[in-house]
Amino acid sequence: MEDSGSTQKANRGVSWGRRGWRRAGAAAATGGLAALTLVPALGAMAVPGNGNGVGEPFDAVIVQAPAGQSAADLVARVLPPGLSQKSLDVINGVAVTVPHHFVADLVAAGATVTADEAVSVQGSSWSGPAATCPGPASPSTPSGYFTQDTGSDQLVAGGDNGAGTTVAVIDTGINGALPDFAGRERAGVDLTGGHSPWTDEYGHGTFVAGLIAGNGAASGGRTPGEAPGAQLVSIKAAGASGIATVSSIVQGIDFAVKNQRKYGIGVLNLSFGAVPTGPTAAEPMDQAVEAAWKAGIAVVVSAGNAGPFNGTVLSPGDDPLVITVGAYADNDSPQPANWAVCPFSSVGPTLFDGWMKPDLVAPGRSVVSVADPGSTIYTANPSAVVGTGSFVGSGTSFSAAITSGAAALVLAAHPGASPNELKGRLLGNAMPGPVGNPFVDGHGLLNAYYAATGPQLVLDQTAAAAAESTQLSGVVSLGSSWSGSSWNGSSWNGSSWNGSSWNGSSWNGSSWNGSSWNGSSWNGSSWNGSSWNGSSWNGSSWNGSSWNGSSWNGSSWNGSSWNGSSWNGSSWNGSSWTGSSLNGSSWIGSSWNGSSWNGSSWN
Repeated sequence: MEDSGSTQKANRGVSWGRRGWRRAGAAAATGGLAALTLVPALGAMAVPGNGNGVGEPFDAVIVQAPAGQSAADLVARVLPPGLSQKSLDVINGVAVTVPHHFVADLVAAGATVTADEAVSVQGSSWSGPAATCPGPASPSTPSGYFTQDTGSDQLVAGGDNGAGTTVAVIDTGINGALPDFAGRERAGVDLTGGHSPWTDEYGHGTFVAGLIAGNGAASGGRTPGEAPGAQLVSIKAAGASGIATVSSIVQGIDFAVKNQRKYGIGVLNLSFGAVPTGPTAAEPMDQAVEAAWKAGIAVVVSAGNAGPFNGTVLSPGDDPLVITVGAYADNDSPQPANWAVCPFSSVGPTLFDGWMKPDLVAPGRSVVSVADPGSTIYTANPSAVVGTGSFVGSGTSFSAAITSGAAALVLAAHPGASPNELKGRLLGNAMPGPVGNPFVDGHGLLNAYYAATGPQLVLDQTAAAAAESTQLSGVVSLGSSWSGSSWNGSSWNGSSWNGSSWNGSSWNGSSWNGSSWNGSSWNGSSWNGSSWNGSSWNGSSWNGSSWNGSSWNGSSWNGSSWNGSSWNGSSWNGSSWTGSSLNGSSWIGSSWNGSSWNGSSWN
């Protein structure tokens, strides 16, 4: 992986970061761990003859024009003719490979220029049992329990198998020759330069599609997908190497938006992600998924496999509008009490904006789906083969796929539901999560049955309107992120969400926006060392034995500063806060006191 720092280029006051070019003085990009492997950008090739008689590197870039201007016109005006281009209309952009010195000319003309990086879907575990999660049966044996876990088997038994809905899958293609998808290959496009979206040399897309809509033919009916009657649109963005580019992914989203009505696309699955390098408003993939959402397509994205540290949710899963999914393990048990969030599952808040993510968690450890014989992952991972036609894998890629299938079931039960309505049903009808921490398991456990049969809950969120220069070392306002997210009570319509517990000041008031959350102590050493109990937490009630001793439940928590209406309502004093989720290992254990709070991610 490249170094995450920025390198200054002596080109007309333009600075170059790991992901993009901005005018000098703009915020540099900050990197981190990725669930998808980031490989060097496709540019940086030395070529002869740049006018000075010496070689010059080429840069693969995404060029976006200011509002009111055409990216194609801007590029035509600034760049020489003959350069290979592809249109990215969904973000008013163009992907092009240019001699390096032209980057400065594009920026001077008012364009936003970001590196068209390569990303790979590698990052999931294909060994199944090797991916362990806390629980009584760890490691897990390969299983198809996820349809029971989510209640989708009940919907299918009752006649709702997703028929009449279409899920678009941007991935490595889908092997359409397999009987699991027979008759439901709606349409597709191959963006890799090949000629068939219904081939999958790598194998990831086929596995993902099987979790979404496989009919179980490969396993003799034992392990069908969530919505075995849903139709599929295959958008192939990567070939046998599993490597795509940001522009090919954006181009795939553009295809889905332009063909939404033609193919009836209601759900878009994105089982990949990249390390964000700036606010969501500045990321091309985030901009693209927001455009799809606003066009009426519910977008489901994996959170990433970079957990368990805070701030590891990947782009475009860090976008506030989309449905971002983390992974849990059922630990070979049908009882939710035995389930656990997988430690590889990425954790919020989001790195630059502080959005509350993930939105929920779904099965993601040792799940069984369709194998693609002869593919890259099939050949490289013989231990992951189950029977003659199935495969086992772990990762949030597969949690997202299962959630996309669940979304298709809900959409089949409620035709015409908007993305906000669909997300509202999925989040508002989720079961309590194993951890009960909105940064870890969001609104809880995916339950397709409850989402399809429960009350209508509509979510109206707010996306960032413009990019800000927030950096990891700066202050992240959690209060403002809640006001724009699914944790803000006023964003919900429906009796279950209109009570004081969601609309009151406890989520929007100054108690969360004050210095205790927004100050430097959030990012500074006060999270790493003994100053967890130090003065940076508002005085003696936080400094002394009140964190470790009897006064945890004593007057220091019952005093006037905590005993006001925002904390004293039933939603804070009820069993969900005073029971095991507060006093159990999830709050006292590693997730709050361990490496995830004390580690390097807070340094």
